[in-house]
Amino acid sequence: MKILNFFDFIFENFKRIEVPFQFCGEFDLVLKEIDSPISKSFFELRLKGSDISLINIGEQNDTASFTTSTKLSRHFKTEDEKSLSTFIKPLKYNTEIYNKDRTSIKIGRLIRKLFGTKFSDSQIENFVNQYKSILDSKITNFELWEGQKIQEGYKSRNYTFEGSSSNPLMNSCMNDEHTLIEFYRYVPVSLLVLLNKDGHIQGRALVWQTDKGLFMDRVYTAFDTDYYKFINWAKKNNVIYKSENKSGCLTSYVKDNTISWFKMSVELKFEIEKYNQDDFTEYPNDFPYMDTFIYGQKNKLSNYEPLDGRYYILTETDGTYVEIDPQFDIYGERIDNDELDNYEWSNTQKGWIHKRSGTYVISALDFLSYDYLKDPKNGFTLSDKNDWIKIEK
Repeated sequence: MKILNFFDFIFENFKRIEVPFQFCGEFDLVLKEIDSPISKSFFELRLKGSDISLINIGEQNDTASFTTSTKLSRHFKTEDEKSLSTFIKPLKYNTEIYNKDRTSIKIGRLIRKLFGTKFSDSQIENFVNQYKSILDSKITNFELWEGQKIQEGYKSRNYTFEGSSSNPLMNSCMNDEHTLIEFYRYVPVSLLVLLNKDGHIQGRALVWQTDKGLFMDRVYTAFDTDYYKFINWAKKNNVIYKSENKSGCLTSYVKDNTISWFKMSVELKFEIEKYNQDDFTEYPNDFPYMDTFIYGQKNKLSNYEPLDGRYYILTETDGTYVEIDPQFDIYGERIDNDELDNYEWSNTQKGWIHKRSGTYVISALDFLSYDYLKDPKNGFTLSDKNDWIKIEK
């Protein structure tokens, strides 16, 4: 029988986990621009077993960041290397996990950690200098634009033309729709823009003043990796943001590190119905497509449907809107708009009645509910011919 001392016990029970070595799309692009044998070694190491993975660009121009296999095991809640491999191998692009549980490291130290003495000091120095130069050329900064300047954020001539032409920024349905974007001049909203060193827009997102605090709406970027710059900006500035980067009013939100859906509204200084009057604006009848606050009623935009009263739905891309005038049945239940054809109006009961719940009564010249007809106090009886007739007193 083998007797273990304390350190033998610790190491015998410590399970070393390996995961595929992987790096994000942005780090991939930087490597491809660097003329160095070190770049080739990074690519050769890709997807091989390692105790660190998910390499990302660091916050400084001479740093990178990584996650350990142990942290990845905890994140994916498994120690099975095959299972971990299926999660990590596809993660070439900068998904949320590339921003969790990070360890920052100088890029030169990372090279030594991965490749030991394979490369000389001069080779590493040359790589680091190129790495820093490339990141310096990719420096970006945020600005908040307000009022008339928001228009500039939707002019495609101001966008960066680097990268794919099919990116979300270039494909936005509101690009160059100047008459629609005019709406933002009159509402409590700013435009957060990400600018590159040449002053070209790489991304944008509306930042609304809501009853729950500042809220960053859907993000439109030229590069997928820039999305997380917006998320980090929101976190640092205590701004609510969407848990998923997509349009729609039902997507949950992140507020105080908690993910949930909740009602939000934006108070206006005018009634929404008046915006499309000729004397209000130079561009009457023009509303932008709304990603989140799709409902407009009186002096409010909201992410939830009003319970009663007329309201607008602002999800058309041509500047128009859908006007909803809610209808209710005689029991006070709201009728879906596409169900109204299944109802009949009753003058006597002063409301809508479902066709299955009533019948037209010739003697009353009106559509009445069966509940109403069966109530003795209303004075109706069913004849031998199965017709409802009014009892004459």
